[in-house]
Amino acid sequence: MSDALAVLGESHSLPLLRELLYGFHRFSDLATLTGAPRSLLTGRLRKLEEAGVIERRQYSQRPPRHEYHLTQAGVDLIPVILALKDWGERHTGETAPKAVFRHSCGAELHPVTVCAECRQEVRPGDFEVAGGTHPPVLHG
Repeated sequence: MSDALAVLGESHSLPLLRELLYGFHRFSDLATLTGAPRSLLTGRLRKLEEAGVIERRQYSQRPPRHEYHLTQAGVDLIPVILALKDWGERHTGETAPKAVFRHSCGAELHPVTVCAECRQEVRPGDFEVAGGTHPPVLHG
């Protein structure tokens, strides 16, 4: 998780990705919608591009202008962005959602994490560390 936070944890990175997800791709729109100072936004865009989360596409040659789009790595963040939005609206005192999403089935979208194998919702106590570099949980 610390590797992911090194890429995504800086201020304005997640709001920037949120706006790209919402369909805003031009620098001026991203600056306005995130409230990030232009110099900071330039640095965040560069870092996200270097990490492979977004890609830059030129849409004008004179003057040279670029749009920013999510790569597959960026698209893979959709569940994270939706979950953070939902969590924030439930736990930070937000009185009304800033954006309401409707799934293609017609229902209002509220993300849940499910097991890819059995499709059951993941709840505390339903999983354990079973490998990797994290130290095992000691019981006793």
